Amino acid sequence: MPTTFPLISREASDALAFLTQPIDQIGLPQGVVTADVFITHVKQITEALPEHSHTINLCENRYLFLVGLCAAAVNRTTTLLPPNKNIATQEQLHSDYSNCLIIHDGGEVSEKIPGFNVLSVEINGKNKGDFDVPEVEDDFLACISFTSGSTGKSKPNLKYWRTLHRSSLINYTFMIPNCDQTLYQLATMPAQHMWGLETSALLPLFSNVCMSDAKPLFPQDIIDTFAQLPSPKQLVSTPVHLRALCADMTQPVSAHSVLCATSPLTVELAQDIERQFNAPLREVYGCSEVGSMAVRRSAQEQAWRKFDGIDFIQDGETTIASAEHLPGPTVLQDFIEFKGENRFVLAGRATDLIKIAGKRGSLFDINQTLLTFKGLQDGIVIQPESSGLVTRLVAIVSLKPDTEKADLVRYLQAKLDSAFVPRPIYVVDTLPREPNGKLLKKNIEALHASLKKKRSQ
Repeated sequence: MPTTFPLISREASDALAFLTQPIDQIGLPQGVVTADVFITHVKQITEALPEHSHTINLCENRYLFLVGLCAAAVNRTTTLLPPNKNIATQEQLHSDYSNCLIIHDGGEVSEKIPGFNVLSVEINGKNKGDFDVPEVEDDFLACISFTSGSTGKSKPNLKYWRTLHRSSLINYTFMIPNCDQTLYQLATMPAQHMWGLETSALLPLFSNVCMSDAKPLFPQDIIDTFAQLPSPKQLVSTPVHLRALCADMTQPVSAHSVLCATSPLTVELAQDIERQFNAPLREVYGCSEVGSMAVRRSAQEQAWRKFDGIDFIQDGETTIASAEHLPGPTVLQDFIEFKGENRFVLAGRATDLIKIAGKRGSLFDINQTLLTFKGLQDGIVIQPESSGLVTRLVAIVSLKPDTEKADLVRYLQAKLDSAFVPRPIYVVDTLPREPNGKLLKKNIEALHASLKKKRSQ
């Protein structure tokens, strides 16, 4: 007999979601959605869903995303979590995976693919109070997530039901170690992204966490939405969102904690966030293939604390991550140096080491130096492919008002070896970041090519 695990492990009256505004189309008021109402909603969507092998979940509202994800799981339909919501991406998934259905909440969808709007099913009261939680088989392929494509083509990652519920319990233990009340949580990144899925969707299913349905992007929207949540509350975000937020905040905000992941976080920004929120900031280390693996208090420590249940095996300079709940071992892209049992530091990536004018350096360290410049809004240093004899680094940056490029040049000259000071430095209004805060390699390469062409004219 296959092993199963409940769809959610919460009590009927637990706060599972907090709606920042009513969803009038289906009869849900603003405020808390309890676990029993959520189960009722999931069952009614499950009954209404057409039979398909795969669903592409494009729901913008985080609560509706979770309803669609769980309804598909009850129907034993695998959910595809696209790296973006472009029509071209939808149609590519439809081509790659058989019998697809798009689940959405009114957003733009391809006319070539069957669609199901979750707002077409109004919640009725006939099953309210019925808290018969469905069971899902552990070996069911619940979803397929895709890497962001920040270093190349996006790759699929298989997530079985056992992976989702077991990793979520591990994550809760290490991400939220000291909260014995329901923690109300606001996330700024999409639920379709692995960091967003783990924190804003899965934690509420299996832990004492209440998700916000919102996905604010701009600093004032984040502050206003966060203020709506009851206490204790937690912000889950990315370095690029936190940098913009910190620059715009005019007064401190009270929080229980802040979680951050997806790209390197500087010590200076971590300390600023802790001051602004009067709360600890925990940075999480992970990857799409494995999920979250380690945590650290970045304002106070350099070393990461590896999660129990995740095993690291070193083979020379290569580190392999594995766990009982994962489909198989994964070779990590980072160089890892252990600093005692369960503690380690990152020493760059295999693709990170560069050599210029006979000198070796780390592109990661150079980018970290760039991010410490106080006048920076956003930026990246890249090493473009070169057909010439001399390779130079290039920076593409967005600067704060009243900051000159010459200020940045002087700062980098003082902090870096002259061989690693970017030449040229392009100043742009914004960088082409994805909603999850990542910069795709293809987008940066296209932007660089455009800037280079404009400069030569």
